[in-house]
Amino acid sequence: MFVCKKCKEPFYVLGSEMRGSTLRVYCQCLKGHKAKRDISRYQADSMAPAIFKGLFTCTDCGSTMALIHSDIGRKEVEYTFLCPIHGVKLKRIPSYYHTSVTSALATINSAKSILDSLSCSKCGQIFSVQNVEEKKAIMIFKCRCPSGHKEVRYVPIDADPAILKTVFKRLIYCVQCGLPCKISSTSVKGNMARIEMSCPAHGKTRKDMPAKHAWMIEKIADAVSEGSIVRSMLKCTECSSSLSIRSIEIDKDKYKLKCSCNNGHTREMMQPTELDEEAIEAIVSGVLKCNQCDLLTEIVNTKVSGTTVELELVCLVHHDMKKGITGDIYKHLEEREPQIDRDDDVEKSLTCEKCPAVITIKDTKLKDKTVELKVECRNGHGSERYLSRSAGHKSLSRVYMQLFECHKCHNSRRLVRIDDNEEGKTEVFLFCEQHKDTKVAIPPDHKEAVRDAFLQTKKLRDLENLVDKTLQTKRACEYQMDAKADATEMLDIVKNVIEQHSVLYVDEKSNPKTGIEAWYYGKALDGDEFVVIGSASKENLSLRISVASNNEKKLEVMLAEMRENLREVLLRIQTKSDDTAPQKISCPQCNAGLAKRALPGETIECEHCGTPLHFG
Repeated sequence: MFVCKKCKEPFYVLGSEMRGSTLRVYCQCLKGHKAKRDISRYQADSMAPAIFKGLFTCTDCGSTMALIHSDIGRKEVEYTFLCPIHGVKLKRIPSYYHTSVTSALATINSAKSILDSLSCSKCGQIFSVQNVEEKKAIMIFKCRCPSGHKEVRYVPIDADPAILKTVFKRLIYCVQCGLPCKISSTSVKGNMARIEMSCPAHGKTRKDMPAKHAWMIEKIADAVSEGSIVRSMLKCTECSSSLSIRSIEIDKDKYKLKCSCNNGHTREMMQPTELDEEAIEAIVSGVLKCNQCDLLTEIVNTKVSGTTVELELVCLVHHDMKKGITGDIYKHLEEREPQIDRDDDVEKSLTCEKCPAVITIKDTKLKDKTVELKVECRNGHGSERYLSRSAGHKSLSRVYMQLFECHKCHNSRRLVRIDDNEEGKTEVFLFCEQHKDTKVAIPPDHKEAVRDAFLQTKKLRDLENLVDKTLQTKRACEYQMDAKADATEMLDIVKNVIEQHSVLYVDEKSNPKTGIEAWYYGKALDGDEFVVIGSASKENLSLRISVASNNEKKLEVMLAEMRENLREVLLRIQTKSDDTAPQKISCPQCNAGLAKRALPGETIECEHCGTPLHFG
């Protein structure tokens, strides 16, 4: 009955009147088709709440309207509705049905329509408010979007304070670009307040609003941090892409930021030289962002020229680029750069640019400050990736994991050894079951990263195969466990002892004979392999560490160190000491703590004093 016969869209009520014992309802759908429906009074009485709920919908745009005034007469009531887009709408119905409208009022929420109206209907961008006027019970907001479309929006003066605050918040945004502005001053003259503000891209601007609401703007401005302003600045208003900061200069006691997005849009913006921590972090991220993609770059070189620092950066995908920044910004960058998490950027860079496949490394080419990787995906798309020689260990390990998948057959490749050749180059020797030996060159200080990358490719099944088929030499040490001790807690002690050595935890499993087992794997640079198994059995009341290797001499050295360390911890437990930590590994020269022991036969350097330390 209340569906348009022409387009099958629902009808909404424009008004109604009584004609004898019949209620005539005037309707319209959102496509503009009008009609009238006659309903008997008996039928109308039962349907009134559902019928007159349609009074609250604007037939021009479908927005939910707010009821701002009711003029009740003897026979007829006139309602004043306010559409956030089309303004005031008058509708009349018989007074008899006024209670149906008031009961429907409790279920109507016009807040969503008000918030939705803040988006431009032509381009979808968010409006900025240019001026605000108050007429009777209505707030009139004159708006403009960054694309230049101008419209007017209407909000009841008694709307929810949170909604009013949200709409007023659009006053502090620039009407030309949509960026948040910084308020300079507020002056009151009569009933109006003039707000002076500064846009980072377009300079000073003025806006007018009712004086009684000026306090709200000041409160909103105080809540907007400099960091949120800078983050908003670093979004392109033309395509919504993230902006990269190409250079930072000092101009009239302010920072002048020259930015660009991946699509070639450029912008210059101004920022005060006194910034909070949040704003500095946003600027640092913008400086490190690649000019051609959203990945973070690595700093490979710096050059100081007067008050400017020239940065040479390398992107994992787009090679090197140069940027110039001020000396004080460089100090902030230098402090924060080591703490930046690049895990997501590294993962994204390992995906082919032409398809969703993951890339594998075919070959490497060493340059002064970078390593150029020749890569290929499973679909045959070739490309390059670029590693900074000074990149973090975690990032290097993740990238080098792609060495251990053969680019021809995509089966796994085994690390044979890492050697320094006669020419002073470091080479990684790899073995594929199908395509035999191959080797790639790496910087000497990337040895541990390549080795750790190989360790991370190992699964429990691989270690079981190594122990059963390849590593023929096996030794173990065993200690008795107290009957009251918890097996899981005791296994943690065994694991702490094992983890003092350069081996990687792989997985745990249960064994009927030895109880809960923790499996570890280690690979020496010269090719020797170690599988270490720590176990705790409640049934046998035993703690056990077993080591399997292809080098019996080095195996004995490793097991002896673990045996002695575990014995020392168990003695402390027996004397009821709370200290269950393994014996501290320290540098004999400066007594600084070491993270781990090297594998037997290997030498590491103390990070504190630089003393070379040979183990075994």
